[in-house]
Amino acid sequence: MPGILNPDQNMQAQNEMKSNIVAALQEGDTEKFANALVALAGGIQNQILQEAQSLVTNEMSDSRILAERGIRPLTSAEQKYYNAVINNEGFGGVEELVPATVINRVFDELEQSHALLQAITFVNTTGVTKWITKNGDVNPAFWGKLTDAIKKKLDNGFNVVNTNLYKLSAYLPVAKSMLNLGPEWLDKYVRAVLVEACNIALETAVVSGTGKDEPIGMIKDLNGAVVDGVYPDKTATALSDLTPKSLGKNVMYPLTKNGKRKVSNVILVVNPADYWEKLFPATTVLTADGNYVYGVLPIPATIIESVAMPVGKMAAGVAADYFLGVGSSQKIEYSDEVKFIDDERVYATKMEANGFPVSNDSFLVFDISGIGTETSATPETV
Repeated sequence: MPGILNPDQNMQAQNEMKSNIVAALQEGDTEKFANALVALAGGIQNQILQEAQSLVTNEMSDSRILAERGIRPLTSAEQKYYNAVINNEGFGGVEELVPATVINRVFDELEQSHALLQAITFVNTTGVTKWITKNGDVNPAFWGKLTDAIKKKLDNGFNVVNTNLYKLSAYLPVAKSMLNLGPEWLDKYVRAVLVEACNIALETAVVSGTGKDEPIGMIKDLNGAVVDGVYPDKTATALSDLTPKSLGKNVMYPLTKNGKRKVSNVILVVNPADYWEKLFPATTVLTADGNYVYGVLPIPATIIESVAMPVGKMAAGVAADYFLGVGSSQKIEYSDEVKFIDDERVYATKMEANGFPVSNDSFLVFDISGIGTETSATPETV
């Protein structure tokens, strides 16, 4: 087991591991991705072991304290599953599937803790491999006689999505000391690893996924030339400021699709570096009572930071216009792909997913490199 790290060191190490995962995903390096995921999972395991060891015996049975540390009461099916894993000294060979309640908790935590996934159409498809979505460009309701032409329009109003098209692997190294903690702590570990792995990989796919063996991202051109399964990036439109005129003309108006729909709220997805350098100064105002208020925009919009967004770019659109369906194989098996950790076996589980913007004009991409704090600032006082 790795040496003990203090909380700050743990956080710094995990952030570095997450950066490695994002880099591997963007480079399409599967080996680097697997190694980075295992390293992240190992860090989570080490953190949980330290956390459990820090509790004295009477605290280990205090439900309130355990709940504060993310230890949830298990259902009978969950207890049975994790006890089978412990008795087997690992997940390999355990015939029972991961209980659906565990997977559902993972998706609940994913959505609650992740602003982007919370905003878009994020669907837990469980074991369903086909999902029906409405075509955003076609109104499937019509007045008039039901003619063949109307039937055709009705058929064109919906799309059938294969949610098992792409697979996302998550890796779990398991030390014997992890198994010795008991089923509740093992459950926390499994959920934590799945949440972290999915957080990073799904966010990267939603924002910049190439479409090759993964979902299609917001910044991709659905009508562009697809080369070897990879969709090209959209050409970014220059946006030099965040004034009402610029945002109304360049963001809100195009998203109404020439007045065919009312847009009540949009998301602005930017890299954290751009947020702090460009958007934060431009959206922070000093009120008359001497207090700063941030996130002030002249349009109904929510700013979401994402490390998957290239620096200098911003995507804008109606969040519900991105569909992401994710299910789980509910099986954790021994992995032959990763073999470099002593005294630990590495297991893998696969998520099945598909995602894409519902139309090519669902999300606009802007070049925000020219935004400056002076020309784009909102009034200094309100």
